[in-house]
Amino acid sequence: MTNTNKSNPERPIRWLVTLGPTHEPIDQVRFIGNRSSGRMGFEIAKAAKESGAQVRILAGPCSLPKIDSWTDVARFQTAADLRKLLTTDWPNFDVLVMAAAVADWRVVGAPLVGKIRRDATPPVLQLEPVAEIVGNLQTRHNQFVVGFALEPKDEVIANARQKLLVKKVDCIVANSLETLEGAQSDARIVWGDGRILTHGESSEFAAKSKVARWIVKAVSPSITQKCRDR
Repeated sequence: MTNTNKSNPERPIRWLVTLGPTHEPIDQVRFIGNRSSGRMGFEIAKAAKESGAQVRILAGPCSLPKIDSWTDVARFQTAADLRKLLTTDWPNFDVLVMAAAVADWRVVGAPLVGKIRRDATPPVLQLEPVAEIVGNLQTRHNQFVVGFALEPKDEVIANARQKLLVKKVDCIVANSLETLEGAQSDARIVWGDGRILTHGESSEFAAKSKVARWIVKAVSPSITQKCRDR
């Protein structure tokens, strides 16, 4: 994909949405990963498209209905795969929604060949942290980045504020652990200036499709302002 990002306020804003887990291989069968369904990211992609945006999806190993029939979609397995896609694609987009649940750890070195047998001596796995992806991306002044945080409910806001700094994003969509693999969300949007936006008048659970439309609507004014000279 070539970089065609020229100043043109008339063209639709271009969104890049990542979703689903990463699978960091142990052998050719087993992996380290997160229990992400990809549902919230997909709902955000649909809501952004409904708003008139052009949307490309980068999808991890998840099995959401209709995702492979999306007009513009690419697949990844590992964090390294995702990083490579983002390095290539991000310069050509205005908005990044980093809803993918990147595994925190991976096995040091190459995956073991074949399948570890149950009756074999249990392997000793040496793990290393997966490098930060979003915080290390080259981002222009007129690009807007939405990060995600999934944390215990009583820690989600504090941890989201920390991630704002580490990931160098414009805002964080903060979700409690209870939303994992579920059809509902209690997402809040945490901003660097201290604001916390909630869906409706509380942070109670609502359908992810409804929350996704709210998220897109809530961040759109800030996107328009920051990306106005795209």
